[in-house]
Order: sequence, then C-alpha cells, then structure tokens
Amino acid sequence: MNVLVAHSGKQHAYQHSYSLQQLGVLERFVTSTYYKRDAWPDRWASRIPRLDIELQKRCLNGLDPTRVIRRPLLELPEIWHRNFRGNRAAAEAAMFNRDAKFDRWVARKFATESDLFWGFQGSCLKSLMAAKTAGRIAVCEFATAHVTSAVMILKEECERHPEWAGTISNLHFPDWYRERLEAEPKVADICVAASSFTQRSLMEVGVPLENIRLLPLASDIEQFQFRRRSASGPLNVLFVGGIGQRKGIKYLFEAIERVKSTNVKLKLLGPLPVDETPLRAWNHCFEYLGRTDQEGVVKHMHEADILVLPSVFEGFGLVIVEAMATGMPVIASTHSCAPEVVREGTDGFVLEPDDVDGLTDRITWCAENREQLVQMGVAAHSRAQSFSWDAHRERLARLINSIQQIHA
Repeated sequence: MNVLVAHSGKQHAYQHSYSLQQLGVLERFVTSTYYKRDAWPDRWASRIPRLDIELQKRCLNGLDPTRVIRRPLLELPEIWHRNFRGNRAAAEAAMFNRDAKFDRWVARKFATESDLFWGFQGSCLKSLMAAKTAGRIAVCEFATAHVTSAVMILKEECERHPEWAGTISNLHFPDWYRERLEAEPKVADICVAASSFTQRSLMEVGVPLENIRLLPLASDIEQFQFRRRSASGPLNVLFVGGIGQRKGIKYLFEAIERVKSTNVKLKLLGPLPVDETPLRAWNHCFEYLGRTDQEGVVKHMHEADILVLPSVFEGFGLVIVEAMATGMPVIASTHSCAPEVVREGTDGFVLEPDDVDGLTDRITWCAENREQLVQMGVAAHSRAQSFSWDAHRERLARLINSIQQIHA
C-alpha cells in the first residue's frame, strides 16, 4: 500500500510523513512551505545564517526531499499579515483561504495517485472526495475535537465565566469554512483521532465508532531530560500554556486558593491574555514566569514538582507528555490526551476540567505525600517513552496494516 500525505501547514505532518517513509509506504508528502537546502532557491537562503536557522524549522532531517511537493506561495499572505502587519484577523482569514486553495490543488493533482490518501482536518475536503471517487482509501486526521463540539464547549464556558470570555476562543470560522470542517469526517472512510476526547466528539456528530481509529500524537521526548525531584521543600505546581480559561486557569486558581497552604507555590509559564483584567483578582495565587524557549521550558519543568493542566478544550496537550518525560507527575483534564497518557494514581491524575474539589484534593495529596510523588515522577518518565516518535511509528504501522486488511 502506498500513502500520499497532504497538509497545508506543518503541525506533526513532517514526523508523520517520515514515519511512513520509514515504514516503506510513503509515496509523496504534499505541503505548502518546505525548506530544501540543496534546491534552488533554497540554496541561496542557506547562505544567510539567520535565515537558514529560521527556515530549518520547516524541514525534517531524514525526510526524503524528493518525496516532498510544495507550494509556498499559498502561505505567503498568512505570513505577511501575521509577521509583518501584525494583523491577526487578516492572518486567520488568509489561513482559511490557504487551506481551501491547497485542498483544491491537491484534489486536482495528487489525491488519486496513491492507494491511500491521508489528509488533515480543515484542508482536505475536496481531496477526500476525489480520492473516494477514484476508489482510493480516504483518511482524515483530527488533532482536535470536531468543530461542533468545540464551539459548544467554548460557548458554554464563555457563558459560565463571562469575565474570562476574551481568553476563550469561541472559534469564529466563516460559514463556508465551518461547513468544510463539518463535512470532512462524513466524507472520510477513516477518521483518525488523536485522543478519546476527539473520538467522542466525532461520534457525537454521527461518525460510527468502526470508522474511527485512535492514534495519539508523539513528542521529541529526548529533548526533555529526566530529573529526579526532591521530596522536601515547597510543592512547586507548574502550569504551561496560554494563560486563559480555555486552559481552565480559573479552576486552577480556585483550587490553589482552597488548598490554603503556604507550602504550595503555583507558577505560570506562557503567554498572557491580551486583556489581563481577569487575572488581577488572582495575583496572590501565582508567580508569573513569562514566556521562554524550549530550553527555558525544560529548566522550569526541572524546578517544578507537578504539572497541572485543567484544560476546557485541548487539541492534544503535548506538554503533558513532555512534562512526564522530565520526571514530573501530571494532573490534567479529560479534555486532553490525559486519559490515554496518564495512568491514574501511577503517573498522575485525570479529572473533569471543572472539578475544582477533585483538583484541590489531588494537589493537597501531592503536597502531603512527597515521597510517593517522587516515585510517580519516575513512573511518569517511563510512561512518556511510550509517546516517542519511534513508538508512534509502531502504532502507525499497526493502523496502516488494519486499514489494508479491511480494504483488501
């Protein structure tokens, strides 16, 4: 079986394509921007050190560049509005248009070339249709929940906590783009879900369970080195991500306030919301660490004892795997990858996003059982190894084989 992968941006599509290449089934990887240092005009850019370093973010060592088909002009309007004009709304509109144009291009030129077409949520509706019409297997991967569930969850959260509404994206898609998102899982032969949260959202809109495959994402966990924590001193609780109610930050504040212990310190790492007003009432609860690069993230993880991520809506939550790789237990919500990754009571705890009582109890337990918490961190590090890209490739191989047997 030969597989064609098409993604209008990056996300994890580079690693996914590389895994398929290693499995010997990758026909082509079609994308927008991809850096080929030995090709023209990329060879010119490679002579400028700062530009070369930046562009290397858009390539992957080991992925055969001759298998990569690109069309960078599709992405230029988005880059222009986002990086040079600082116009977020215009950049998002350009992104939606990029996805649609990319999809039409792939549908016309590539979608029918291979035995299996593998597209990604938002940029593959026409391609899925073309592949199915030609008798190919049409697969759509969903890294986050279906748009209908997403809109409903975030709308309800805005209504429950209006003061935080500015930090809760309620996904204002253009009608035509939302229609694409709603149609893709209904057209695809197979929907690949990154988490059980995503799987449930697909089932809620009528996708049969037998048409869904669970394939958790992976991380470059070797970059998140293990460090054994101390069983003494304050309990350092770390939150990593966009600081807003989409990540359940108010629920975390409420839990920390209820713990009422000077031996528990909450530290926030990540971008602040545009409107910081709702944060001010909780200034006494946390220390803000700012934003940093990956090296800084690892440093702060090594200085913390547990990661807490009570997300209301999470695509996957790679930070959960990354924190565990450093030897940190995790308390995370059911609206993330936690149900698949965290073993309850072994690597951490999994709760509903708004379970403030449960979150308070778990943080209190962590503060009072430091020796056990250290052992949970060791277990978490071991568990994280199951979400490396090597482990992902093994899961992917089993998935491809199962699809091939069904459609043989």
